[in-house]
Amino acid sequence: MSLKIHPSAVVDKSAVLEDNVEIGPFVVIGANVKIGSGSYVGPHCVVENCVMGKNNELVAGCYVGIKPQDLSYKGIPSMVVMGDGNKIREAATIHRSSSVETPTKIGSNCLFMAGSHVAHDCEVGNGVIIANVTGIAGHCIIEDKAIISGLVGAHQFCRIGTMCMVSGASGVHKDIAPYCIAQGYRAGLVGLNVIGLRRNGFSRETIKSIKDTYKNLFLSGLIFSEAVEKAAAEASTPEAKHMVDFCRNSKRGMAIARMKMTGDEIE
Repeated sequence: MSLKIHPSAVVDKSAVLEDNVEIGPFVVIGANVKIGSGSYVGPHCVVENCVMGKNNELVAGCYVGIKPQDLSYKGIPSMVVMGDGNKIREAATIHRSSSVETPTKIGSNCLFMAGSHVAHDCEVGNGVIIANVTGIAGHCIIEDKAIISGLVGAHQFCRIGTMCMVSGASGVHKDIAPYCIAQGYRAGLVGLNVIGLRRNGFSRETIKSIKDTYKNLFLSGLIFSEAVEKAAAEASTPEAKHMVDFCRNSKRGMAIARMKMTGDEIE
């Protein structure tokens, strides 16, 4: 077993540190913590009430698993559960949940850039990138491979769909449909993340089905409930069906398209 703990670090006796974990100077590891093998916790980090997988990197001054910014929170031992291979940069914060039953959940291979914040009871998928000084409020859901640029604010209970791209300084106040690009003070859709779809190996046929679904949902001029049913009837791929189901299950309402584009103009 190769375990490196700096002499200035404070590690709770109940914490479980697996092989090849390195704990840097002035780190505080609190109770109810398990850190998977190959992980690194850099200087001045605080970790408590968190179970994390392998090969996670906490660079410096970040806080994971500390109590939520929720006035109703009464000190219960709620948790953060995190997967493998995440990178958490300087001064980023990830808060534990406000209930014991449901932890704050972080997937694998995510990047949380400097000063970013994920609040209590959020669910973050795999391969998500959250850029500098972006704040994700409580109870939000971010699906796999979403990219959220800097200085974004997401309202409580919002969902951001898989492979979305949210432009910098946007305010997310409603759900953002999968595969879309959103921007604005009150974020609206400005097209599809076609470049991201291509880079992730989506076929021409799949991209066309997503475009057709986008047009049915957001550009048809129908009442939204009718647009969802039209899109559902014509969805020809699992990705298109996921887009429809995401919209059908919205509780906060969906961000709408700001630009009236059709066909190949949808980018």
